[in-house]
Amino acid sequence: MGRFLKTVLLFSIAVLPSFAAQTTLRAAKPTHYFYVPTAYLNNEFGLVVSLHEISFALPAKLQLHMSLLDNVGRLNFGARYGFADNLSIGAGMAWTFAQFPRGGHGIKHWADPRLGAFLAWGISKTSTFETCLVPQLQIGDHFSLGADFALKATPSSFWSFIWEFGTSLDLHDGELWINTDGGIRIHPPTIPFLSFDVGIDLVEENLSDYNPHVAPYFDVIFAIRTR
Repeated sequence: MGRFLKTVLLFSIAVLPSFAAQTTLRAAKPTHYFYVPTAYLNNEFGLVVSLHEISFALPAKLQLHMSLLDNVGRLNFGARYGFADNLSIGAGMAWTFAQFPRGGHGIKHWADPRLGAFLAWGISKTSTFETCLVPQLQIGDHFSLGADFALKATPSSFWSFIWEFGTSLDLHDGELWINTDGGIRIHPPTIPFLSFDVGIDLVEENLSDYNPHVAPYFDVIFAIRTR
């Protein structure tokens, strides 16, 4: 698996710049960090396709969103509405279609699907630094609420550093779950519509029986404006 991912990365960096130069693709932007959604959405008709985010921005500040691998915003499928560049809300099905390799962020794959919602508030945002706080809740056979926090620092036009920390209190069992992850996002200036995420995830565990496991995080993000 590691050799395959390395091959994909090297091939993309070597081939896609020349491909981009011969096309009129206009870049959009990912609307997630690793697992935490950004407060901002894409402009209308922006398309993002990645392992963790498949989204399409509609007019009227509405964006459809789906997560195939684990989840973003603890949702697998739903919609988001942007009030402003630093404030949006999302709602949909809180669950997990698939996890790799162990997963463990948000709703477990063996749990029943629930209704989920979140509010993404961009606390700060500049060209080199941004933070986002995301209160969230899930309603179903279990009721839980919590908050996720994300930080993104961009010291170079080529890469950014991302760190996240999340909590979720299950009121049904009275258990507090925590998770954290971090890594880098590579975004070569010559291919602005393509990004690569590589990081480490401390799998979500409850504090009453805290025994965290380390899992890799990987994503390939393709983001364009379709109109």
